[in-house]
Amino acid sequence: MATTTPSRLDDITSDWLTEVLSSEGAISADARIEAFERTDLGDGEGFVGDLARLRLAYSAGTGPATVIAKVPTAVALNRATGKSLGVYEREVRAYDTLLPDVDVPRPRAHAAIYDATGEEEAFLDQMIKAERLPLFLLRVLLRKVQTDADVPPCILLLEDLAEAEMGNQVAGCDPARAAIALGVLARLHSSGWGDACPPLRHWFTNGDIVPRLFHAQYKNNRRSFERFAAERLSEHGMAHVKAIRKTGLARITRLHDSAPRTILHGDFRLDNLFFATDGSLAAIIDWQTVNRGPGALDVAYFIAGSLPPETPEAVIDDLLRSYHDALVATGVVDYSFERLLADYEEALLLLLHRMSGLDQLEFGDDRGVALMDSWFQRFDARLQRVPL
Repeated sequence: MATTTPSRLDDITSDWLTEVLSSEGAISADARIEAFERTDLGDGEGFVGDLARLRLAYSAGTGPATVIAKVPTAVALNRATGKSLGVYEREVRAYDTLLPDVDVPRPRAHAAIYDATGEEEAFLDQMIKAERLPLFLLRVLLRKVQTDADVPPCILLLEDLAEAEMGNQVAGCDPARAAIALGVLARLHSSGWGDACPPLRHWFTNGDIVPRLFHAQYKNNRRSFERFAAERLSEHGMAHVKAIRKTGLARITRLHDSAPRTILHGDFRLDNLFFATDGSLAAIIDWQTVNRGPGALDVAYFIAGSLPPETPEAVIDDLLRSYHDALVATGVVDYSFERLLADYEEALLLLLHRMSGLDQLEFGDDRGVALMDSWFQRFDARLQRVPL
């Protein structure tokens, strides 16, 4: 590119938009963007990225009237967390490398740019080698990594989904809408089930590739996480929280070793789903945490964050059955419903271990706090079925 890739929303210019959208074939060859109007989006919804709608004004040629721009968040703590998890490169690579071969609705990527430093693959290798360190040294290493907010310029220019209805995780959803979402999730999972799962890459890894590092993060955040959880979870839920002090490390590998591997979205929740006027799922967004692992993790994550706490477990079982039926309908024959039920409960406990990482994020405005409060309340309700 002749011009510099923007690092912030404020860095985007009309000349840059013209150049990159023209090079990607998203606007006509003679198009010229003379100005644009920016509206910031997603306050209290996305925690590691900044979003804006750009309304484009053309002096010549044709192209989309609007695009959605996404860049790393300006919040240093969240940006450092995002960098340590590799989310910025992962989402760009998902759009330009992974998703074109996957049958799942998502916004069209007009441009997906990540100015690689050449150190990304080496960073993963370093983390894998660090697994051999004593746990106390891993905890020190993670504290250092999670303060580095120096992210290479990267940006996504995506199709505007303004005509569709965005899901609302604070409000939650009813079982009928949850069943629609889980049906599409089953399509995503079946497209990469077992041997069909795309190969390991430094940006597309197994969720258990560095289990001791994940557990070191839990150890770093345990006390503050337990204080946070104690204000929101029942006695039964807190008993599970305390149990993962001893069981957490084993859970990271147990589910990954025993369940078939597939493509996981990693953040499959209502705020990342758009619904068409006919009620169907129009698009899934936010592919920053796409990875390889057991499908039950996506399923448990969605159910535990979406359904009202008073939802009977019989209804949850019906939703799990609908997901399983959709898997079977798309050709998955090596995974029984009984296995899914067991994996779902195990996934709830593994997710509880991972939720300690929430301590590394700022939640922003009132909506962000409300989202966390409702999430924990719903999660607690779902934990009641899991024996101690």
